[in-house]
Amino acid sequence: MLNKLKNKHNLIIIVVIFALLIIDQITKIIFFKQGLNIANEVVENQNNNYYIVLSIIIILVILRYISRNNNYIKLDTKLILSFAIAGGMGNLIDRIWNKEVINFIKIGHFMHLNLAYIYIIIAWVGMAVILTKNSMIFSKDRKAKKEKLNEFGRNNSKK
Repeated sequence: MLNKLKNKHNLIIIVVIFALLIIDQITKIIFFKQGLNIANEVVENQNNNYYIVLSIIIILVILRYISRNNNYIKLDTKLILSFAIAGGMGNLIDRIWNKEVINFIKIGHFMHLNLAYIYIIIAWVGMAVILTKNSMIFSKDRKAKKEKLNEFGRNNSKK
């Protein structure tokens, strides 16, 4: 039963990753064909290769982490990390095929984005929320155990 649930979760993760990746690539194609690539700076080949290798390593590490049969990795964590995978893969495809990342969202003078970058930002914020929530639960449990231990000590000292 548990294994069936894990397979269902893995299928959900795969569908989410590919759906996000397809949406990212379609938007890039649309904006690129309209000539709306904001950052038309081709990265030097040496740096581009560095980012390609680094992206592949990070994607593989995250994939390995979320695909393990670990009871402590919840579906919400896997879903959030699937955003990071989709974002990384989207920009990786750009770096391999176009030698640059296609950006079509401009915020201010210096920030140029695409959906892949937004996916990665969502993953960072989501992980921060999950880690904060888990830390608060851990802290609350630890405090409750400490109070229980103090209560036990007080009851035993009265005897």
